[in-house]
Amino acid sequence: MSVTDYSSDSMPAYMSDPTDEQLAALNMAMDGKTFKVVAYAGAGKTTTLKLISERLRGRGLYLAFNKGIATEAKQKFPGHVDCRTFHSLAYRHVPRDITAKLSLPRFSPKRLGDDLGLRTVQVRRQIEGKTNYVNLTPARQARFVSDAVSYFCSTHASYPAPRHLQFPSWVNESDAEQLREMLYPAVERRWLQSIDARHPAGIGHDIYLKLWALSKPSIPADFILFDEAQDADPLMMGILTQQPRQVIYVGDAHQQIYEWRGAVNAMKKLPLPQTLLTQSFRFGEDIADVANLLLKALQEEVPLKGNPKKKSSTSKISAQGKKDAILCRTNAAAMTQLLAGLKSGHKVALQADADRMLKFCKAAESLKAGKSAYGVPELAYFYQWSDVQDYAETNEGSDLKTLVKLVDDHGTDVLSQAVNSLTDVKDADYVISTAHKAKGLEWGKVQLDDDFYYDVTPHGLKINPEELRLLYVACTRAKDTLDIQHIQDLISGLKTGKKVMYGS
Repeated sequence: MSVTDYSSDSMPAYMSDPTDEQLAALNMAMDGKTFKVVAYAGAGKTTTLKLISERLRGRGLYLAFNKGIATEAKQKFPGHVDCRTFHSLAYRHVPRDITAKLSLPRFSPKRLGDDLGLRTVQVRRQIEGKTNYVNLTPARQARFVSDAVSYFCSTHASYPAPRHLQFPSWVNESDAEQLREMLYPAVERRWLQSIDARHPAGIGHDIYLKLWALSKPSIPADFILFDEAQDADPLMMGILTQQPRQVIYVGDAHQQIYEWRGAVNAMKKLPLPQTLLTQSFRFGEDIADVANLLLKALQEEVPLKGNPKKKSSTSKISAQGKKDAILCRTNAAAMTQLLAGLKSGHKVALQADADRMLKFCKAAESLKAGKSAYGVPELAYFYQWSDVQDYAETNEGSDLKTLVKLVDDHGTDVLSQAVNSLTDVKDADYVISTAHKAKGLEWGKVQLDDDFYYDVTPHGLKINPEELRLLYVACTRAKDTLDIQHIQDLISGLKTGKKVMYGS
């Protein structure tokens, strides 16, 4: 079929004026081939997918990363399209006695170290040309083991291998090799414990997802729409590329902000035909100009087009001025903004699980006082707060990292009080969110906080690609006003052509 097969005359009412790009995506879908849709921020991705799903026949499957997006999609997509997450697909096809382990308490690094029979070892550390010796406790080694299992679970590998053990860069190379040899049996054992229904340690969701992937699953659908494909890890890509049916990958390579979680940016790596959605419906030219400066710094040659029917501005929002969202780089800054907002008598909403925060604060207080933690299953095996701090630094415990940092930075009393003072999003004066949490959302007036990571020097702009992508996500959340006052030096530098140096 050619692009002319579908025209705007044959479109449903909600798509009375489709762009040529949207028609091109539809016609490519009708050819029945697997391809990718590169969709810039606000470029009508969901509308285009809905249109495609209405035209394709047979059983469809829309795959999203989180339950909220999948639930929302159910309201938008036609009845013959099932909307799910990867995890929910896996959960249905893995034995119940394995998924039951999700509700068991997790082993702390110390408990796991004891369980695996690990002993303290010494490794060499190079500091300013001098060699120091560092003791790696059983708990510290157990963290390496846990991380290795998590890393293995995100890969396309069929069995854990020594290469899945990752150590800090300061560990001497020959010591790292010896550690790999020594700890690999523990990694193997930990993986086998994870998939053993009789073993008492709780598991994370990555375990049953990996088990499902290893079964070489055939997904029951005639076509698959995979949203936010840039955030996929090798495991998910391995499952999808093996499916003998049409898969449409949709995403924006420049919105890949989960590299630290193992995302591989499928939108760039997949050798498939592609079609583009570059016309944003969300904002006008002023905001598009800021986004394009960031895209250019990311070496993107195809610009994002603003909506010619929308007027947007990048003017400063005054302290008393109305705003809909404040976007921060870090959770600590978001909490600081929350505390400041409450102090000023504002009704503030926060993109976070408030109930979980309160329970966590209570459990943290218990652990600090040397008592057991109640009400938070994943803390049941911890006996002191420092163990939780250690665990939060592992991949397995990364879901706790945010909460641990908030407790350490602000104290449980202040935090509990602030959380108890939160307002529901629909009744709030404004929302405070991290840029990561803001992905996929939009607001009228958005203010950026001052905690983004970059450095303006006389020689150029030091910023890493992931930070540029995060700023691109943050800037493209605004519809009407984007307050860039706190990153003005960066934007001015990009505008005047200052050299961009990718730094850490």
